[in-house]
Amino acid sequence: MLRNLVSVTGVTVLLGLTLACTSKSSTPLTPTTPGSATNSTASDGSTLKVTAPTPQSPVNDVKPTTGPAKLIVSPSTAPYLPVVVVQYRFQIFNSANVLVDDTLEDGTSYEVQPELVTNSRYTWQARAEAGNDVGPWSARASFTAPETAFLRGAEFADPLKNGRTIGIQHGGAFIPGEGWRALATSDGIDYLLEETCVECILEFDVTGFGRAEGQFVEKDLKWISMGDASTFGDFGAFRNHPWKMHLEQRSDGDGTGMKITWRNGGFGEDEPGDHVVKVDPAVDWDGDQNFHFRLEWDGGGFGIWVNDEKWFSEGFSQPFNPPNHGVSLGCWPRNETLFAIYRNVKLKKK
Repeated sequence: MLRNLVSVTGVTVLLGLTLACTSKSSTPLTPTTPGSATNSTASDGSTLKVTAPTPQSPVNDVKPTTGPAKLIVSPSTAPYLPVVVVQYRFQIFNSANVLVDDTLEDGTSYEVQPELVTNSRYTWQARAEAGNDVGPWSARASFTAPETAFLRGAEFADPLKNGRTIGIQHGGAFIPGEGWRALATSDGIDYLLEETCVECILEFDVTGFGRAEGQFVEKDLKWISMGDASTFGDFGAFRNHPWKMHLEQRSDGDGTGMKITWRNGGFGEDEPGDHVVKVDPAVDWDGDQNFHFRLEWDGGGFGIWVNDEKWFSEGFSQPFNPPNHGVSLGCWPRNETLFAIYRNVKLKKK
């Protein structure tokens, strides 16, 4: 059912009323509502009086640098109706014009979920929808499917939603369409880089966890860790190495706190040395919400964001430059992996 004057996080189409210029009546015209005669089926099959969205990206067979591809359209407009909340349906077709994806999104963009054939051509279209009413389809756009999972040099991408990983898996289980779930503190996935990444951005999504997940095991559990991968199988060697990093959820206080330990080639409070920062309270962790983490570092220091809100920032006198650079989901070398679902793990150079 269409709703009028509703505030939502999705995309709204703001609409005006058209008055008949020839009318001499002082009585305002009654606005038409979706599903009325004004919304009768048009020749193109649409029933919602809106314009077709316009594909913005990717178009003209462009191949995104890395996957998954993100489809973006301009919003539909609707000048003849009251305020209406709309969603956008995205459809993707392979080279044989067979429908391979059909998804309804709250916004004007969609990150493709199914695994596409790398370097193959796909076409796509989108339309606005509201309840049972649908707008006209956009013109078809095209793109070339990028790599969705790769590890080369100092960069990698691993969706984890396709039931496998390019990393080295230690336990856990895959949930189709969602990602990899850590079921024990000893679970993890390691990414062994071909070269050290000294000016980089690391991103990943985590869901399925709440506050103070480590309370019942009396540990502060970790989302992510990095360091010399040759130490990952040895608790003491990893813990005592001069190059290491781990980001943890605190199990004390109200269970929202976070702590970063980032060691850039030394020990103690001197620089280079231990960069240890605790924030408490921090994020209201909710098992039904997705949390997007972004870590950035270079020769000048590091910053850490959760859902685009910056929580940590520290300076370096020398860059983070570990030998045998490895990235690990959780922190299985210390038996301190957070119980959560991970996906969309990406490391790229700045």
